[in-house]
Amino acid sequence: MSGARQLLVTIFNSSIHRKEKALHNLATLIRFSLFPGVFLVSSLLTTNSSFSAENANRYRSHYKAALLADAESGRILRHDRMHQKIYPASLVKMMVALITLEEIKSGRISLQDHVKVSRWASKIGGHQVYLKQGEVFQLAELMKAIVISSANDAAVAVAEHVYGSDKIFIKKMNERALQLGMRKTNFYSVHGLPPGRGQKLDVSSAYDLYLLALELLKHPQYLHWSSTRIDSFRNGTFQLLNTNHRLIRNYRGMEGMKTGYHRRAGFNLVSTAKRERQRFISVVLGATNSRWRSKTTKHLLNYGFNNYLKYELNKKGDSVPFSAKVDGGEVEDVSLQVAESVSILLSREERKRLKILPQIPSQTGAPVDAGQQLGRLEYWLDGKILKQVTLQSDSAVPAQSILPGLTGMLTKMSDIN
Repeated sequence: MSGARQLLVTIFNSSIHRKEKALHNLATLIRFSLFPGVFLVSSLLTTNSSFSAENANRYRSHYKAALLADAESGRILRHDRMHQKIYPASLVKMMVALITLEEIKSGRISLQDHVKVSRWASKIGGHQVYLKQGEVFQLAELMKAIVISSANDAAVAVAEHVYGSDKIFIKKMNERALQLGMRKTNFYSVHGLPPGRGQKLDVSSAYDLYLLALELLKHPQYLHWSSTRIDSFRNGTFQLLNTNHRLIRNYRGMEGMKTGYHRRAGFNLVSTAKRERQRFISVVLGATNSRWRSKTTKHLLNYGFNNYLKYELNKKGDSVPFSAKVDGGEVEDVSLQVAESVSILLSREERKRLKILPQIPSQTGAPVDAGQQLGRLEYWLDGKILKQVTLQSDSAVPAQSILPGLTGMLTKMSDIN
């Protein structure tokens, strides 16, 4: 990169930072003057959030693995033993839901399908909605029972409906896990119950379950179910109480996603919460009890909401202080603009370290169309690209006409003669 372009990059980055710093200072001044004490409380929360030095050991002794991620970018913000193999228990039903929703999206099945309960499904124990052999339900009703109430019998009934047997469904679950990059995961059931003699326990990891949660977020219907605290089943004769109902009721922005528990697994929870433009995914596995599961989840999410902001770095159509050289055009260069808006979730310290670097071709041949792609802006943090956006020409550049040159040549020839 030339010295002049490097100077422009530095000015561009620093001008954005100064503008955001001024806005932040103004917002802080307004908060402090209108609500004395709010700024102080916010600072204390930031300093004492989970995974800070003074809290890490206290929480770490009450779970086996944990993870916090930005749901939009997928960036992992905090993690502890995220690749350790752990028993997911009922979290396996997240994969049951994902595969079923994907088959619905493909058009192969429908939420309005009628599902007949088999003898095998009616015999499944643990958490259930007490399905009886021969009963018929709409697929939508059984999906509610799975996601809201973690019904094991409903999971088997749905698996049998989708692929004919739960064994085939389990094979599909493992295939989909590999496609998602869930390398530490092996599914042996559709419900997550402790296995019988000679059977194997389902295994996964915090990282793998985060990948699964990211994929599930592509299906709004799942969040509609997982954020429902209470619903009815079997024509109102049975109540579905969300297994995560306390956090849904008490934690602002909480939308589920799934709990899991058996004695060997401990208390598990994959959750997501959204406030304004920020959404986080939290994974807590192997907690010692439900209280510590909820407590660790809240501290993870609090860490995200208290330490990270969504920075709007560029708006669609913003001009940038770089231009692209044009060869053979009526002008020698063309101004550039960003093709789409860019916002990135960052801590304040990360924002200071963020670098915005242009990648522009050394020369582009004329003609150039308005809106033509001419390079990109890259957003770098600590040696990694967080995001990139296309740069495009803000105007057209026609090719230089040959007529003026030809006229000049003819004039000279005429003068010679």
